[in-house]
Amino acid sequence: MKKSLLIVVDERKMGGVSILLEDMLNLGVFSDYDTDILVLHNNGNRLKNINTNVIYGTKFFNTVDLPVKEVLKTKKLGLIFSKIRLVFEMKTGFIKKRIIKERKKILNKKYDIEIAFKDGFTAIFTAFGDSLKKMHWLHYEYVKTNPNQKYDKLFKKILPQFDQIIAVSVGVKKAFNEIYHLENKVTVVPNIVNVDKIRKLAGDGCVDYNKDVINMVSFGRIHSQKGYDRLIEVFVKLKNEGLDKNIYLTIYGDGPMYNELKERALNEKINISFEGEKDNPYKYAKGADLFILSSRYEPFGLVIVEAQALGIPVLATDNAATFDLIQNNANGMIVNNSVDGLYDGIKKIINNKNLLVNYKRNLKHYNYNIDNIIIKIKEILGGMTDE
Repeated sequence: MKKSLLIVVDERKMGGVSILLEDMLNLGVFSDYDTDILVLHNNGNRLKNINTNVIYGTKFFNTVDLPVKEVLKTKKLGLIFSKIRLVFEMKTGFIKKRIIKERKKILNKKYDIEIAFKDGFTAIFTAFGDSLKKMHWLHYEYVKTNPNQKYDKLFKKILPQFDQIIAVSVGVKKAFNEIYHLENKVTVVPNIVNVDKIRKLAGDGCVDYNKDVINMVSFGRIHSQKGYDRLIEVFVKLKNEGLDKNIYLTIYGDGPMYNELKERALNEKINISFEGEKDNPYKYAKGADLFILSSRYEPFGLVIVEAQALGIPVLATDNAATFDLIQNNANGMIVNNSVDGLYDGIKKIINNKNLLVNYKRNLKHYNYNIDNIIIKIKEILGGMTDE
């Protein structure tokens, strides 16, 4: 009889965590277990193409993934009250009793293993549950941005309760342990990326790129983390120096800064276009000359692997896993994590287009081997149930 496994996420919006979980499920990473997915807040449209049972949380969790500012903007009294109640219970410690109560409404069995698959609230939900073994997956670069900071005392109490903690990169592990000092529990497991799926979805592409310019592309959530506001500054600077005529950047994605940044780009009359979210961004990126990752912090950089799988060189800011994924100055470029760093890197490529030729040549036989990653995850899970 299979052991039971529960994987907890806060929502199912488009993003690296949702894509990672879909790939892991479809590649059979958890096939040895009777697996359920718990989505605390049914918000978003991912986790549809899976053959795994999905459970949804109660109304209490409807604001777990929504920032206070975003909730206030809705002007919906019910949603605002729900957020206030959640914050109050987190601050006072009453959240433990609440989670125990809500879990009884959602779940009808005790699980052998429970995975808090996203940083923040899912860890609290899992820690106060009754599953026999508990695992937490880390996706944040904690020194640059700590999703637990507002409730630091609570997290320092619950995190030691986990049997295993998985960090998606060495940088994530190092940053996490600088704050929580749980070195004996944290193991590095790189993200699984299904490059065959990405190439299939991209097909032959669907954008007829202008061959007279360097076509740059990026996709991600339009959020301050991704640094798209910095790219606007860079392009304004390049325009003022007359260096923008032969470059064009297209950004695919949606998020809280979408309207603001799109309007800024239009007002500045720079060669940046915001095209909104696409269900399949790969076919829009296919054929581009360069992928830009401008993130202020990026624990792994899933989009780096996705772009390279399509043969697109990546110019990326220095983040937790950047040097693990890019061979700097061989198949891509890593720049200082700043406006000046992005400016210098893009300017260097404008002035030397042969760099892109060399980068593309070195990506011709690119492969991201996931077999050993899958084996490692299965061994960790097996070790937990064998104890």
